[in-house]
Amino acid sequence: MSFLPYQKLTYHTLLTEDEAIEKLAAKIDPDPPFLNWKFGKLERPFKGTLKGGRFELGKVVGNHGGSLPCIFGEIISGEKGARIDVTIKLSTMTITILTLFALVILAATLLFTLGAGISIWPAILFPLAIILFSYTVATLQFKFHASFIKDDLREVFQIVE
Repeated sequence: MSFLPYQKLTYHTLLTEDEAIEKLAAKIDPDPPFLNWKFGKLERPFKGTLKGGRFELGKVVGNHGGSLPCIFGEIISGEKGARIDVTIKLSTMTITILTLFALVILAATLLFTLGAGISIWPAILFPLAIILFSYTVATLQFKFHASFIKDDLREVFQIVE
């Protein structure tokens, strides 16, 4: 199991390219409400755009978490149906916030150690643990949401494993 918040998937379906596009389009909510108070499985679990065979989606959830994965993909016609190439990754905003958080923590530690005249080695351990913890939480949240996204995509494209 990779500990990166990034997954590349390929699905093969017996649906034709047009059928796959039609099924996905039926599951995309073009204008979801800001707060979704429905519980359980949504009729339209995705938000985003579908142009031709390419799509950029996000998951519709009730709490609008900031680190929800982004879904990019392409539906390609094949010999026995269609192939769907999907990439699931963290949003640019989440990556930016995590990076800025790490830089601020490291800069504060550096300024503190230089100002106090102490060695940087023992002082850097706690900030590195904080950065590692925040990365772990973001990655675990990504994996959690990605598992539901994969289930929804398998259902949409009628993938049987």
